[in-house]
Amino acid sequence: MELPFNIIDILRSIEAQPGTLVVFAAFHPFGLIILLIPLWILRKVGLYKPAENLGTFGFSVVCIMTIGWIFGFASQILLMFMGVSGLKMLMVYISMYFCIIAFVIVNATGLQKKFDQEQLKKKSVT
Repeated sequence: MELPFNIIDILRSIEAQPGTLVVFAAFHPFGLIILLIPLWILRKVGLYKPAENLGTFGFSVVCIMTIGWIFGFASQILLMFMGVSGLKMLMVYISMYFCIIAFVIVNATGLQKKFDQEQLKKKSVT
């Protein structure tokens, strides 16, 4: 049995219409938000009780999605307006995400510690 899609057709579509990659870069985090709706419903019903803090893994995922969203959209829109081909834009986007993932994995505890310090400063001011 094989997968029901053809990757070559997807790549040809990206090459023909690089704007689709820009739209994906702009709106892909909102897909994660849509996936969180069932957890929200289960929490309201009482079947799911989330943890108080995210932990290192959850914090890393949030950092990757946030940094990837900001840098991804900015880089893709610039590359599209500069006339770069769709496949090159896709390779830049994928390599950018690999670099962000590697950075966050290596520096996850330091990033979380700095974020927690900033949160404590904000709480002490208010």
